[in-house]
Amino acid sequence: MFDPQQTIDPESSSPLSSSEIRAWLVRLLGVDYCLSGAERIDQIAALEHLKGAAAAAQATLTVDHYDEQRAADQSRGIRQADTARSVGGEVALARRESPSRGSRHLGLARALVDEMPHTYGALRRGEISEWRAAIVTQETACTTRQIRGIVDEQLAPDLARFSDRRAHAMAAGLTAQQDAASVVARRSRAVASRRVSVRPAPDGMAILTAVLPCADAIAAHLALQHQVDRDTTDRAHGSRGQRMADLFVALLTGRETAGPCDVRLNLVMDTETLFAGGSTPARLEGYGSIPADLARQLVGAKSGPDLNDARVTLRRLFTSPGEGDLVQMETTARAFTGLLRELVTVRDEVCRTPYCDAPIRHIDHIQSHATGGPTSYANAQGLCEQCNYRKEHPGWHAARAPGDGYRHGVHTITPTGHVYRSEPPPSPTRHRSRLEHALAKRIDVAPLSGDLCLEYG
Repeated sequence: MFDPQQTIDPESSSPLSSSEIRAWLVRLLGVDYCLSGAERIDQIAALEHLKGAAAAAQATLTVDHYDEQRAADQSRGIRQADTARSVGGEVALARRESPSRGSRHLGLARALVDEMPHTYGALRRGEISEWRAAIVTQETACTTRQIRGIVDEQLAPDLARFSDRRAHAMAAGLTAQQDAASVVARRSRAVASRRVSVRPAPDGMAILTAVLPCADAIAAHLALQHQVDRDTTDRAHGSRGQRMADLFVALLTGRETAGPCDVRLNLVMDTETLFAGGSTPARLEGYGSIPADLARQLVGAKSGPDLNDARVTLRRLFTSPGEGDLVQMETTARAFTGLLRELVTVRDEVCRTPYCDAPIRHIDHIQSHATGGPTSYANAQGLCEQCNYRKEHPGWHAARAPGDGYRHGVHTITPTGHVYRSEPPPSPTRHRSRLEHALAKRIDVAPLSGDLCLEYG
């Protein structure tokens, strides 16, 4: 039986190669499923310990790679922050995560390996998860290295048996006892991180999130509750939570929930979906793929070809024959502006760095302008601010993927020579040899078939 209390000595291990680690993946495919209940639980527990130990090994390798890169960058006069951004990007790609998470992994690794030996040791032995180690590290991030070491030592005896919530409370409490001033200063700085964001949810829904000071968040939530509870005439229109959501939208937009939308939305959809009741999904910029019926509902169009009630403005974005991607555009200017910028943004949707879902902030030349790269649709990729700045670090570069045809593949090459491929999200439409004759009677049709970018407001 697996004994989670058995002491494991990390120093007794021998070095591993990448091929040996990959061999474990093959071994794990051979897990025996014909086990007793007790044996299954033993294996689940053993695998959980293995995950913690693997996270510690990743942290060690991350710090070693950072230290080596920092030594090289210092001799080139490169700032420490730029080194961290570059290494964080490499770690993110290797771990198939976003650059922001890669930066957090680097920060966690450096804190654990260099400043928190007890928490790091528990992780190496598989006694705690990477998440619990991150909780403790984050709660001590505001203080000095010396105080962080004291908190680390005081937590050590009980860290393995704490729940995540208990570990959070203990780390926060000990930090406040040792260095109350830094906790107060950290709380003051946190106010600057307030923000609002939106992300997709299943079934055509979305989650609108506001990160606020706790007093403001609670006050806003209570205000919604009190307003809904006072309005006794509206209780037949859904549950309390639904009415709070309706009131939230009405207060922010100044309109009734069922009324016409008074902000601009960009929607890429098939002509047949819009005008002939087709079922091809559309794509809502800033959200992603949405069902055809929801797309028609958003623009106020009926399911059939009758356009009398569809109050929309159509901007035609023509596509390459046979594939449904937007056509090439080029300009002699250095910067991507106007319709060319909008085309790239609609095509890429989010940052093109693999695993990065951050909003597009910059339109970047894949082949740099300085080396003769044109300001063209084919030589453009949408990047977030962090990824675009990291691309300027020595050793990073991008190139169009050879032989990729119409998919606009881009290779991101890291300083270690690793290559990661990205593609834009698939277009919701594909080429039609001729647009439907009913559509041709209503709008001027060019020889190429087109995706439609609908703007309404």
